[in-house]
Amino acid sequence: MPHRPFLTGEEVEVMAEKQDFLYVTLAIAIVLVIALVIKPATTGEPLPWAGEPEPTATPAWTPTIPPATTVPTPTPAPTWNGKPQAIGFVDPATYRIPAGETRLNLTSPPPVNTSTPTRWVTYATIDGQWSGTTGIVRVPFPIWRLDYSDITTSNDEIPFFNCQIKDAEDPNRMIKIVTLRLSEFLSAKEKPDLKKEQWVHTFYEGNHDYYFIINTRCLDGYHLKIQVPETYVGTQ
Repeated sequence: MPHRPFLTGEEVEVMAEKQDFLYVTLAIAIVLVIALVIKPATTGEPLPWAGEPEPTATPAWTPTIPPATTVPTPTPAPTWNGKPQAIGFVDPATYRIPAGETRLNLTSPPPVNTSTPTRWVTYATIDGQWSGTTGIVRVPFPIWRLDYSDITTSNDEIPFFNCQIKDAEDPNRMIKIVTLRLSEFLSAKEKPDLKKEQWVHTFYEGNHDYYFIINTRCLDGYHLKIQVPETYVGTQ
């Protein structure tokens, strides 16, 4: 078969159309690659054929258990060695003492226990001459008494002694009021032995904190004694 050295015009036109179609197809493919692959990859968008992204699993909530609280070991109260302690005076404003009439404690004391020991020892003392308010004293025993028999006067005409025993945890609670006027001092002067029996008061409440408000007039001095049964020596 003889060789055809030249293409006809119709053949050239067909080849040109095929070449143009190929270029158009290639251009469309490049545009699709840019739009569907390169652009999402650079912007972080999901690929169209990747489907919906799988949801991120949320870790299960674990309750936080607080650390165990260490309970401090209570410090035991020291035992009493039998020596009396002195109670000093403080500024009355320390206790925010309210003005006006004070509510009295009218609770009847329990009946006297006949087995109560008759020997008392001094647990604490209050010494002074003038009016004043004492510091707080804790009586760590269930029974105690106040002995106010040791009071000396400088004037037999207008002596006066008043002692208010207050609850340190409740300033409105009056435990007891002890008042000595001229008649009591004259009776004690005639029968001094009665002071040891009458100028004392026993309290059937203890394990508590107290303070004392003292008012005086024409006294040389007073020596008050907080006393407890002797059996409490060496105990808390």
